[in-house]
Amino acid sequence: MSIKLKILKTWINNDYTIIFQTSILAPKEQNLPKKIHLLIDLRQQTFGLRLSSEKPGQSTANHAFIQIMRKHIPQFTIKELLRDPETDDLYIPLLSGAQADGFWYIKLAHSKPPLASLIDPGQAVHVSYGQKGTFTKKHQMDEAPTWAGFEDIFPKLTAQMIRELAPREEVAEDDEDLDAVRADAGSASDNPIPEDQRELSSRLKRKLKTTRKNLDKLRGELPATTDVNRFKQEANFLQRYAYLVKPDAHELFLNGTQTDSDFDLRIPLDPDLSVGRNIEAAYEKSRKMERKIKMGREQIEQFEAYERDLLEDIEILRAEAQPESYWQKLAAKYKLPDLNLKSGSGSSGGGTATRAAKAYKTYVSSTGHLILVGKGARENDVLTKAARTNDYWFHAVGVTGSHVIVPCTPDIRSALPSQILKEASMLALHSSRLKDDLAGECYVTRRASLKKQKGMAAGLWKIEKSETFFVRYKEEELQKILQSIRA
Repeated sequence: MSIKLKILKTWINNDYTIIFQTSILAPKEQNLPKKIHLLIDLRQQTFGLRLSSEKPGQSTANHAFIQIMRKHIPQFTIKELLRDPETDDLYIPLLSGAQADGFWYIKLAHSKPPLASLIDPGQAVHVSYGQKGTFTKKHQMDEAPTWAGFEDIFPKLTAQMIRELAPREEVAEDDEDLDAVRADAGSASDNPIPEDQRELSSRLKRKLKTTRKNLDKLRGELPATTDVNRFKQEANFLQRYAYLVKPDAHELFLNGTQTDSDFDLRIPLDPDLSVGRNIEAAYEKSRKMERKIKMGREQIEQFEAYERDLLEDIEILRAEAQPESYWQKLAAKYKLPDLNLKSGSGSSGGGTATRAAKAYKTYVSSTGHLILVGKGARENDVLTKAARTNDYWFHAVGVTGSHVIVPCTPDIRSALPSQILKEASMLALHSSRLKDDLAGECYVTRRASLKKQKGMAAGLWKIEKSETFFVRYKEEELQKILQSIRA
């Protein structure tokens, strides 16, 4: 099997994984995907090489290892992945142009912890990377690899990838939760489950699969608390020893005496930034990761609650026949407008009237501008999706509550007056679990800064950019804005 990998992009993950996005050069009859990812795993327990169709999250291209590699070999292909059977070290030859003078390669030392080194044809190490840091001091290898007797593991990895990507036959689910919610029409002869109800159950099971997939992705992308602590530590040491940073340096090396520990520390730097900007970037990196962990945990909790609701409702549909009004209720809850029930309208007339009702309440601010407040989780989605990109969006911080929209008009296009800002925040807090506090913090952003990802629970949105506004108010102020409601 003749296959080569042409390297397109390179990233480094915060879980010590180097990622090559590659284009597969192979005969068309092998029916392989156009792009695949080669993963270099530098963790002790999972050390090795893998081929994956999906790129892992949390990766960056701004790293000294990648910059130095691009400087010397901007384009290369891979046709062999070699393993030394005596040491279990791995070698990746990087083929670029004529190989008369030899070739660059990456050595993956199976040490404790593992270390990846970029080595030139003259056996000089230009950069190394692993859990102990990034090393950019150029030095010669102790001895060159013999290459003779090395095993090429590329065919084995390729065959495994082909097996994983091959279409699978439909098999019965072995997941105990899904097994519990199967609709078995033959087992309920006294109260047979209608075909429409089985169809609804099937659709909810597909939603359950999507929800679990999104949950797995969110959990995998959630940064570790230890990473936050490490970034804080690096920022503190960088500030303390800023005077040691040399111009255009890729890193700051500190020995165990300087760090008051038994370990040396290598702090990566951006050579294009000043020392002060590198310090600011280090602190901002830790703050961003803290915020990402907080928001990620909130999203995971929302998805877990959504998963529990799905399991409960699917179990009810599996257990016994339910009235059509219940089907309509679930279809509305999980936003299944195309259910197209075959059994007629039944008792669903009331549901139609409910769906036709407005999804929000309308209030008028003291400046005469409208403030729209969502009535519930599903209605929040309707309201926010209908808003224009430059409309203002409010929500109480850290708790469930209504979405609040202030439609943008020409006089408030550039900024919101303080009175509207306060009154919209009051309504957002009053429509949340903080309603009795008469104070709290609100997110304030434009509709364009919100994103509804596939599989997100009703009312849950991703905030890509936002400011926060703290407001304290009196009961009289709240009643005044509440009384401005329009019929």
